[in-house]
Amino acid sequence: MTDLDRRFETVLPPKRPGRHGNRATPRAFVFASDPQYPWTPASDLNLEQSAADRDQESAQLINQQYANIADYRTHMGGTAIPVMINGDMTAYGHGWQRKVLYPILERHLQDNYYFGLGNHDYENNTTFNNGAARDSILDLIDHHRERVDTMDISAITDLQQTHYSGSLAYSMNFGRVRLIQLNNEPTYELGFQSGWAWPLEHRHRFDISGSLQWLEGQLQEAYDSGQIILLNLHKPNEWASQEERNRFRAMIAHYRVDAVFAGHLHREAGRFYRDTRAVGSIPLYLSGSASQSTYLVAELNDSADSLSVRLVRGNDWRSAEEIDQLQLYKP
Repeated sequence: MTDLDRRFETVLPPKRPGRHGNRATPRAFVFASDPQYPWTPASDLNLEQSAADRDQESAQLINQQYANIADYRTHMGGTAIPVMINGDMTAYGHGWQRKVLYPILERHLQDNYYFGLGNHDYENNTTFNNGAARDSILDLIDHHRERVDTMDISAITDLQQTHYSGSLAYSMNFGRVRLIQLNNEPTYELGFQSGWAWPLEHRHRFDISGSLQWLEGQLQEAYDSGQIILLNLHKPNEWASQEERNRFRAMIAHYRVDAVFAGHLHREAGRFYRDTRAVGSIPLYLSGSASQSTYLVAELNDSADSLSVRLVRGNDWRSAEEIDQLQLYKP
C-alpha cells in the first residue's frame, strides 16, 4: 500500500488524554441555549423586521446575556464555573452568522464553555452542498476536542475525503458531577456529504448516529462511580424515534439521572411539565433563549447533595427565581 492509498483513522477527542482528569466539583453550573444569531423576539412571534434591525438587536441580546453570565461567574469565583449552551447556536449555520456569534462567546466566556447542536445547526439546513451543517458540526468538534473527556466521534481520512461517524455526544467529569451533552436529541440520525468531486476539493462525509448506545456506557460508569448525572440536549420533545425515546426514558430512570437540561422552546423557560414522555419522572428544565433574555443557573450546596435551580429573566442573575430545590441521588 502506497502513501497515496493509506488511510488514517483518528478517534476524537482528546488530543492529550487525561488533561482534564483533576477538575474540581464546581459551586455552580450555567445552562443557556438558543443564542441563534440573528434571532429576536420578533422572530419568535414570526413578525416582520428588517434584516439590519434584526441583526443588530440579536447581537445586542446575545452580548447582554453572556456579559451577565460572565458577571455571575465572577461573583461565584471565576471561569471555573462551567457554561453549557444547549443548541441552536445560529439561525441557519451560515458562515456570516457563526462569525458574529463565536467572538461574542469567547469575549465573555473565555475558555470554559461548552455547547451542543440543535435543529437549526444541522437538521434544518442540509441543503445544496450542505456547507452550513458541515461547518456547524466541525465547529463542535474543533471547539471540544481538547476540552472534554470523551466524545462519540471518529474520523477516517484519505486524500479524497474525511468520513466522520458517531453521535457527536460528549461528556466531562467535574469532580462529583458528570456533565453529558447529547446535542439535538439522542435518537437523531443524519447522513450527508459536502464538497465537490475529486480532485477539485476535499470532501466531508458525515454519518451521525443516535447516542443511546454510547450514553448507556456513560451512565453505567457515572452510576458505578456514585456521580451526580446532569444530561443536556436541545429538543425536549418531537424526537425522531418514539421507540428509542421509550428506551431513553427507561435508561435514565434505571441509572438515576439527576436532571435533564434542554432548550429549543424559547418562550417556555423553567421547569417543563407540558410533555415529559421522554424523561418520565426525571426533572427537565428549559433555559429559554437569548431572544427572550432567559437562562438557568444551578448551584450545589456544600455537601453536593442538593441542587438549587434558578431561572434568570431579563439577563439579571441577581434577581433569579429559584424554581426547584433538587435532592440529588447518593448511592
